[in-house]
Amino acid sequence: MQVEDKADVLNKELLSTKQRLVETEEEKRQQEEETAQLKEVFRRELEKAELEIKKTTAIIAEYKQICSQLSTRLEKQQAATKEELDIVRSKVMGCDRCRDLFTTLGSLQASSPGRDHTSTEPMDEEKDGLKEQLRHLELELAQTKLQLVEAKCRMQELEHQRGVLMNEIQAAKNSWFSKTLGSLKSSSSSSSSSTSQAPSSPKEGPA
Repeated sequence: MQVEDKADVLNKELLSTKQRLVETEEEKRQQEEETAQLKEVFRRELEKAELEIKKTTAIIAEYKQICSQLSTRLEKQQAATKEELDIVRSKVMGCDRCRDLFTTLGSLQASSPGRDHTSTEPMDEEKDGLKEQLRHLELELAQTKLQLVEAKCRMQELEHQRGVLMNEIQAAKNSWFSKTLGSLKSSSSSSSSSTSQAPSSPKEGPA
């Protein structure tokens, strides 16, 4: 009768162990599926972020080139404007009737409102033409400066976005690593717990 009791206990232990083994295998399978899904999600997000960084980097390079071109263009325009202005100023200052076109500081002088233009109409037209030409050059310079500032601001904004993306990628890597490590630890703990909870076989007593 004692042998039958021992056999019954052993049989129950065997069934219990088999059940725990099935549960452990199922848990392991689920964790493997979850890890595979996490890997795939991470891979897609990482690929997407890296592609975005490449695009942003390419755009930044384009803006740097634009800034360089605008800087060169601005320098040339400033040099050309100064040269042309010096030529115009020297010609105008050599004419007694045109000298009042410039102030003593070299800037354009507005026409006197109450002045009689009947006798100097051709000269006034020439002066107006010179003024218009100079204003056009000044406007072109101002527009180029504005384009340069806007390009630099956009480039700084894109560099900031690239930095944020790189930080997000690093954070995603750390998060994925932590989740994977936690999943592995959980699986290991479950296996160890199942092993430690398995009851030991009773020692055979005297028949």
